[in-house]
Amino acid sequence: MVRLWIDELPVEVPAGTSVLAAARLSGSDLPALCYREGHPPNAACMGCLVRIEGRAGTVPSCATEVAEGMQVACETADLRTLRRTALELLLSDHEGDCRAPCQNTCPARMDIPAMLCLAAAGRRRAALAVVKRDIALPATLGCVCPEVCERLCRRRQIDQPAAICRIKRFLAERDLRQAEPYVPPCAPPSGVRVAVVGSGPAGLAAAYHLLLAGHAAVLIEQRSVLGGRLRTEFSADQLPSGLLDAEIDGILRLGAAARCGAQLGRDVSLARLREDFAAVVLATGAEGGAALAREGIAVVQARAVVDPRTQQTNQPGIFAAGGAVRPNPLVVKSVAAGKEAARAATCFLRGASPPSVASAFQVHRQPVDDRQAAALRAVASEPRSEPAAWATADEAAVRRQAARCLQCGCAAVDSCLLRRYAEAYACEPRRFQGAKRAWSPCLEHRQFQLDPGKCIQCGICVQIAADLGEPIGLAFLGRGFDVRIGVPLDRGLDAALLRAGPACVDACPTGALARRIDDAAPAHVDAPSREA
Repeated sequence: MVRLWIDELPVEVPAGTSVLAAARLSGSDLPALCYREGHPPNAACMGCLVRIEGRAGTVPSCATEVAEGMQVACETADLRTLRRTALELLLSDHEGDCRAPCQNTCPARMDIPAMLCLAAAGRRRAALAVVKRDIALPATLGCVCPEVCERLCRRRQIDQPAAICRIKRFLAERDLRQAEPYVPPCAPPSGVRVAVVGSGPAGLAAAYHLLLAGHAAVLIEQRSVLGGRLRTEFSADQLPSGLLDAEIDGILRLGAAARCGAQLGRDVSLARLREDFAAVVLATGAEGGAALAREGIAVVQARAVVDPRTQQTNQPGIFAAGGAVRPNPLVVKSVAAGKEAARAATCFLRGASPPSVASAFQVHRQPVDDRQAAALRAVASEPRSEPAAWATADEAAVRRQAARCLQCGCAAVDSCLLRRYAEAYACEPRRFQGAKRAWSPCLEHRQFQLDPGKCIQCGICVQIAADLGEPIGLAFLGRGFDVRIGVPLDRGLDAALLRAGPACVDACPTGALARRIDDAAPAHVDAPSREA
């Protein structure tokens, strides 16, 4: 065994161990993006630099072996600055969106690219499953949403935005006409009940997401029917009542109970609800401010006051959302608020920390220039069309419209090491501005895809493909600043990854090599249903 010191902490490791491994054993999480355990070091990213006493300058810890008595410095201020610079240099050449602009604009943060990719592949149920992870009333929103997500659609920079809202409505309405509409999976029953006061868009969404989390939800509505302002603010042409009824019935079939004709402060009190339920979500709308104040909820200008981090009122276990908290003229914002209140209540019930309200680190592609727009038009030439009746539209036409999506965003957004370390080191993504990288289409495989814009040329996939005996494999192509990972001899990705694809995808530090969305989505949601 070799004994050395990492930031003055003694560490013992076998001879031949890298300083990187020893540092990680001591608790230092060095951002070695180009190193994979069991493979030779590439020493390309320079994110794992350390100082060793007696040696000049810095060394990459992944390519340096330990020695007896070695004194290693990892976490000094100057080293962190160097690592931040190394990460920012990688980011300067990283052309990709962590999340697509449309998804960032959607108040409910729905994974729009995944929905459109699956719809384009003809996997209607899988596409709807993506929608219903985040949106309780997709058909309703398809009727009344002002298409806020389409305003920042990158396709708009080329010609016209993808028909996001229309396609969402098509998927939802087509599903509602089936004999067995899609039912999203719910977590195992938690054994607790939550009261939701108010059944407008925020209340319905809160009940829906509470049910998905495994809780029992009871909707308490002062009117004789559920729906709140959805019943009064839209004409029958804008929002057919039968469509709204069908979506509400879906929430009831999921397990929600309803108590109509019960008004807060007259027929039911918060004190009694708090006794009978483990938590309460107030979704009473703008008109409920006076009743909330009488029930002891802190109110300012007829709106409940909530902690922005926990969505909780001044009374423990009582949450508020939607119009009860702030004016929400957009139904999609109320639906999103109900979802967030349900998440906050679930954290409370589980004794977990509430969701963070801080914005996570993100990288965004630069705006499309004329040269890129021309290249994109060549591979995505389908014009936007507006079928007269989307609910009964020809499915082939809808698939073509869904395929207009440029698939911004990243399948590895939650596992990307570059994003994780960039956030940890407070990096500025555009600190170093070089020449704008030319747009290159993804290399397609029947199961995977390689996005050149997101690749940091770490070389790990090249090593894995060689180790697993790929006849062609992957290689570094080009020279200097133009070097890239690709397939030799102008062959396709299918020929390059006959057996090494899954291992390469799992090892990719940025999600540049990823599973295709239409292949990765679970197959069980595609189970056919009998058309009504």
